[in-house]
Amino acid sequence: MRILLVGAFAYPHHQGSQVYFQEQAIALRAAGAEVELLTYASTGSSSGASSDDPNRWRALDGFLHHTAPAWTAPRSAASGPNLGKPLGDFGLGMTLHDAIASQLEINQPYQAILTHNIEACVISLLHRMTQLRQSPPVIYCVHTLMQYELSAYANSLKSNRNPRRLSLIQEVKQRVKRVIDGTGEQADAWAARRADGWIALTQSSARVMRAHSNKPGALIPPPIPDPRRPAAMPSPSELPKPSERPTPGQYFLYSGNLDPYQELGLLGEAVSRLPPELTRRLPILVASHDEAVHRPGALPPGLEAVSVTSESEMTALIAGARATLVTRRAEGGFPIKLANGLACGTAPITLLGAEWGLTHGVDAYVADPARPVESLATALTELAADEELAPRLGEGARKRWFEGHRPEIAATETISLVEKVVRDAG
Repeated sequence: MRILLVGAFAYPHHQGSQVYFQEQAIALRAAGAEVELLTYASTGSSSGASSDDPNRWRALDGFLHHTAPAWTAPRSAASGPNLGKPLGDFGLGMTLHDAIASQLEINQPYQAILTHNIEACVISLLHRMTQLRQSPPVIYCVHTLMQYELSAYANSLKSNRNPRRLSLIQEVKQRVKRVIDGTGEQADAWAARRADGWIALTQSSARVMRAHSNKPGALIPPPIPDPRRPAAMPSPSELPKPSERPTPGQYFLYSGNLDPYQELGLLGEAVSRLPPELTRRLPILVASHDEAVHRPGALPPGLEAVSVTSESEMTALIAGARATLVTRRAEGGFPIKLANGLACGTAPITLLGAEWGLTHGVDAYVADPARPVESLATALTELAADEELAPRLGEGARKRWFEGHRPEIAATETISLVEKVVRDAG
């Protein structure tokens, strides 16, 4: 089976969307599929992986990687809307057309296209609509729901201490949110109705897809390789110096980007309610590949910034944490940071449970999204006080990874779905 993975982003990169794309590709290849990749071009500053990064070679090794023309590359690889993406999408469409045409010329057509991010899905569907006899079926891998995520990027309007202005700003933000959420909901429905098949990562995404699509689909959580394999363990050179390493089990960890939808402000408010002796004993660390983590004002007071330069270093930090923190409340996407924590057997503190297949008290501490600040503070307090709680939840987290996130499981279910889509489309 020949499959083309199309991603509307620069690749390789440490962000969650690219990691999911990467691990899906590696898992499918290991299961016997012939896999090619097609993504934006990337600038040196936005690629997120240096040429000597071991993860970069793992991400590219053995794959034919089609990239859009360099002049179409967005300057920033950050998630969310930006002015460079329309040109990047144009380049992606050109490259997709050329890749499909070149394979037809040698009589080795792709049997399916797996699209990552809604832009890639729309571009692939437009090609299919205009080149019906020459374009393979399109399967939409639903990274997130636009109806929930887009409005998170509109939350950059600054608050003001003036009560009148604060009230006005809140009213404007609510109106903007309603408009953006409605637009995002229409985009989700459009993609669901027109795709030949779909893969959802979460319960809410699966519900939306089923509501608007009569095509084959499946809920398949993102695959994550076993970090406990000897080959996956970081070498000493990849870890911080001993004097800079936090003591295992003696810190809480948020890992990943600093985008608005991550809602780190909630964590900051929760930490402000904790007694100082707790945070001195168990600091709350924010580990990120983004150097902006150290800029003044980048983090709420009470959170400590940690720069990370490699995936192995991040994995070691996750594995050593007493618990990881996932503070987003937006449904639709599956945080790769959460999947990494499950694979490491580290207890997660989250604000969503069933959405990601988690059960409070079994494989996670699921706080209350309706009372996020209070319940996050309670979660940190209880996990700090009970020395047995985090290890017990960590065992459940590792079991959850084993049952749902191993690459071989995801590959088998994905190939089965692709075969069904191909049969139906043929």
